[in-house]
Amino acid sequence: MTSWMIVSYATHPMSILCAVFLFVILFAKVDGRTRALMLASNSVMEKKCKLLADYMSTEHQHGDSSHEDPATMRGYNYLVRFAEGEQVHSLCSSAIWRQKKSPWLDGKAPDYLQKIVGLDRVITVEKVWDCQGRLLKGDPNGRLKDLCLSFSLFKFICMRFAGYSLPQEAHNKLRRLIQHMLSEENGHERVFKVIEVELAFLFDLLYTKYPVNLNPYRSFCRLLLLVIVAAAPLIAKFSAKVDFNDWLSLSEGPANIVTILLMMSILVIEFVHFCITIFSEWAKVTYICKYVQNDWGLKNRCSGKLIEIMCRVWLLKPWGRQLRQYSLLQAYSYSPWKCVNNKFSTAYFDQEGDGQKQIPPTNLSKQVKKAIARSLRKYLEKGQAFLRRNDLSDEFSWACDLETTTHVIMVWHIATTFCEHEVPCAQLLQEQRDNFDIATKLSQYLAYLVVYAPRLLPGHPCKTKYIFGRAVSEARETLVGSSVSVEKRIQKLKMGIDNEQCPETIVGRGTQLGMKLVNGVEDKGRIWKVLADFWADMILYVAPSNNTVAHAKYLTTGGEFVTHVWVLVSHIGITRDPQDRE
Repeated sequence: MTSWMIVSYATHPMSILCAVFLFVILFAKVDGRTRALMLASNSVMEKKCKLLADYMSTEHQHGDSSHEDPATMRGYNYLVRFAEGEQVHSLCSSAIWRQKKSPWLDGKAPDYLQKIVGLDRVITVEKVWDCQGRLLKGDPNGRLKDLCLSFSLFKFICMRFAGYSLPQEAHNKLRRLIQHMLSEENGHERVFKVIEVELAFLFDLLYTKYPVNLNPYRSFCRLLLLVIVAAAPLIAKFSAKVDFNDWLSLSEGPANIVTILLMMSILVIEFVHFCITIFSEWAKVTYICKYVQNDWGLKNRCSGKLIEIMCRVWLLKPWGRQLRQYSLLQAYSYSPWKCVNNKFSTAYFDQEGDGQKQIPPTNLSKQVKKAIARSLRKYLEKGQAFLRRNDLSDEFSWACDLETTTHVIMVWHIATTFCEHEVPCAQLLQEQRDNFDIATKLSQYLAYLVVYAPRLLPGHPCKTKYIFGRAVSEARETLVGSSVSVEKRIQKLKMGIDNEQCPETIVGRGTQLGMKLVNGVEDKGRIWKVLADFWADMILYVAPSNNTVAHAKYLTTGGEFVTHVWVLVSHIGITRDPQDRE
């Protein structure tokens, strides 16, 4: 539109020249967006991931498993990038940007699996770890190596989106790798950091143009356009027959000033976009792989130092490392504003229901990540659930075998809120306070998922919403006329349980469970150990999911922590039982 207006009203050659440049930039923008949409489409992703699926079906056969070492990545031939190719973004495919000589062999009978000509033509995770260059040897925290590991594992997430799965041998190999990483000091931080970067790559693939813009030819065109836009006013000034000041004072002066401002704005925007692209994680993987691939990179200190400086810049991502929170006993009495939430506005946006009021989010603490990692390690090593680990199977197994997962979450959420006020944090030692922090944060986070993100949980989302609505109604009936103070509401719940038999409602069961925890466990600090273990196990239980679309949708709003756990259990190969009632 801007270009058309300039052409329609401009009479000076400089204005026409600017319009031509604007048309070229507009075409480049449209072309980039179209290619980015195609790259993230299901059809293209399925074609690309087919090659990766073929490769991973035999990856475990490329070396002797007895020589496999997660510490040095010996035997981990996960693909990072083609050594001779230029499509770091292509997920190991040559479908769109073909090379002169494809590294893939055609599949042969009977399985028709396509294979790589030779591993010497690809950059693998093992090669990155084996690199003797100063850049990677001087990376004590392994941040740059883990960036390549994240990019390699990100391809496995893309396989899930395309409908492919890893063979069991590949899951077992990944399981050993993750177990080794978790066994290290602060291993939980490293594991979740790797997953965080994986999801950043996924976000970029689905919602940005980084994968397309990093094509060498497109990068050259963007740089050329940037130079042209910067040089156009200077060329026009020195080639024009009229003085620049006279040109501004002509009758078209105001329009010419607008043209200059537009060109300057485009120049600034294009320059910012170019800088963001060259400092993106996608670009960093390219730099590191080129460094590993080329001998001159290992010998040239300047190139290594330049890559190191560029890799120090970390761009902000939507993931804010926060857990959104919800408390039923605080929010059940909330009613949305009827002027906005009514039958007339239903067609325009989602309606907010009764009791749907978030409390302020909390930061994702190291204790929470450590608890989940500890729970996962114990499950992988011993296969024990939290009740068996705490010798409480007989007393509380009933509360884990309710009608649906939503029932279990809401009952234990109410019980946790009950214990929060009966055994407050001030009465606890430091280790017990850590368990208090883990239990309360995860309890309110999973309750938040029930209310605001039911598609990320087991079971049908409509059924989950309905059960939550019934829990709100039960809380209103049970606590009618009670004080706004949560402590007073807890006291009223206790009186209801003391005076009559416990009802089979979510609120009644939650209160009963809370009282049994407070009265049945002698060591009050142990209550929070039990609850912390339960919630760590619960988030691992709800994480397995085949609803990849829902996880992708929530990435646009910053993402959810359960998506990070979903990636973790997906790599390990933990799936939901097909016979599960939900």
